[in-house]
Amino acid sequence: MWGRVTGDRSMEARGNLMLSVLARTLRNYFLMQDGNSNHPAEFIGNKVTGVLFENKVDATTYFGTNREYVHGIHMLPLLPYSSLTRPPSFITQEWTSIFDPSNPSAPNPATTIQGGWKGIIYANLALIDPQQSWDFFAREDFDMSWIDGGASRTWYLAWAAGLGGAP
Repeated sequence: MWGRVTGDRSMEARGNLMLSVLARTLRNYFLMQDGNSNHPAEFIGNKVTGVLFENKVDATTYFGTNREYVHGIHMLPLLPYSSLTRPPSFITQEWTSIFDPSNPSAPNPATTIQGGWKGIIYANLALIDPQQSWDFFAREDFDMSWIDGGASRTWYLAWAAGLGGAP
């Protein structure tokens, strides 16, 4: 963006290249959509890698094994380029198979998550369903413990609204 603002086309092109390489790397090696050919088929259902070593993948984090930790850490930071690095088709698969409370086979419905990870999961949902994300953060009985220390309810409402979720 700085390249565009300053009129430096070369800098803008380098920035676009860096974002493209990042997005392709994340899509191929960290975020596993159905049909991913870079990981064993039996691992694809996890949807994210967790910890990716040089020659090993482990569906965990350094701070815990809860699914919301493993998935949530791959959602951060939530920034304007998130829709590039986390394509809607991937987020839809991840939400439907892991977090969707209406899916009886989802192993970790978002409604059961506690603490700040719940906010992260619902903020990520704004990338495919900004209205549902907005409704979650705008509810009258909202529990502030659902906001992690690096965010605010105002930021998440602005995020969902900016993506089209505000009434």
